[in-house]
Amino acid sequence: MRLVGGLVLVSVLAGCSERREPIAAPAPAPGEAARATTNLPTESKQKVASHEEATVLRPHREEPVVECPVAAMPDDDDELLSVLLDAANKEIVKGAYASAWTCADRASDLAPTSVEAHHLRGAALAGLGRDPDAQVAYQLALALDPDDPETLRAVADFYINGKGDRGRDSLRLGLELAQRGTRRVTQRRRRDLKASPLAADLAILEAQALNDLGRSDEALTRIDAALTLAPNRGDALHERGVALFDLSRFTDAKSTFVRALALQPEDPYTHQLYGLTLEQLGDEVSAQQELATAIELAPDELYAPVLIPVDEFRAEIESIIAALPADRAARVRAVAIEVADLPDPADLSAVTPPFPPTILGLYRGPVGAGIHGHVPTGGHGDEAPSIVLYRKNLGRAVRTRAELSEQIRDTLLHEIGHLEGLDEDDLRRRGMD
Repeated sequence: MRLVGGLVLVSVLAGCSERREPIAAPAPAPGEAARATTNLPTESKQKVASHEEATVLRPHREEPVVECPVAAMPDDDDELLSVLLDAANKEIVKGAYASAWTCADRASDLAPTSVEAHHLRGAALAGLGRDPDAQVAYQLALALDPDDPETLRAVADFYINGKGDRGRDSLRLGLELAQRGTRRVTQRRRRDLKASPLAADLAILEAQALNDLGRSDEALTRIDAALTLAPNRGDALHERGVALFDLSRFTDAKSTFVRALALQPEDPYTHQLYGLTLEQLGDEVSAQQELATAIELAPDELYAPVLIPVDEFRAEIESIIAALPADRAARVRAVAIEVADLPDPADLSAVTPPFPPTILGLYRGPVGAGIHGHVPTGGHGDEAPSIVLYRKNLGRAVRTRAELSEQIRDTLLHEIGHLEGLDEDDLRRRGMD
């Protein structure tokens, strides 16, 4: 689970009331127009082309506007600004982002240096899916006051939990903004009782980013800070469950998700993670019930896994290897490639902090074991290099059968990259993370 006027342009045609017809030039003889243009210097040709393009009118575009629902507009500017900002806040809480944007935009017209107006514009635009516009509005708010904790919270949430894919850099940026907000709100908390809920929000955002960056051990510290400030926050308990799940502490995760669901029983993501936790604990029946409930609660965001038989899965792997150059395919075939439904706990705990249970694939062995065409076979107690792909996790990462084929290919090539000497940063630079 994740947290979270209008300008009227009037065009006036300037000119005389009397209409004058242009003086017509004599018509050129056949072929003269082409010669006249062709014989012009290059700069003149460009001017002619530019003039011709300018005579083509772009289609008129008028965006629909949902007006700000303020019954009466006060005459006093300060009072009007307060009314517009309050209305924008209320509309955002309701999820009415179009009207919220109109309220906030009118407020920014009235007070161009209002940090709150621009940060509310950003929140409304983000809710409308207009991410580039939201980003500019947030940047303007931060330019006006880089240390405003409310704005830092909103912008951090945008980069950590916004719609669409959020890559590592977005998460790191969101984490830095949330940490800056935490530092700022900590300085003022003793003299501002309202700061405690804000501090809890920022700590939760930090934990979310840390979990998504694979730093769940650090996330637990920030979640504990949030729960100290707000013990009955369901979203904080959910995020604590996520951290415990990623750290393979499944019994603790189960009890945490139970507490979270008592506070937010309709949250689909808590049901989803609770189901995955029960699966890890071997309670398959209850796990499937929870996963099905999650999909029922959010059918547009969650979906049933695309699972295919193991034989069909292996055929996918073979077709990927067959498409490689012959020498590379030979090196890959010298390595054992396994198919498993879920990761082995021993594989997860092979690193600190452990791999999350939702990983799609894993390479076991020294990076670069197959770089020179030689693949060690093991010896002196060392395990031979191998690659394993996780059928259920891959099936849960996609929506369609075609996407599954793509994900199997991308995951296998990622693990082959490790075999051939690439580490995670090398793969990320190649767009293979």
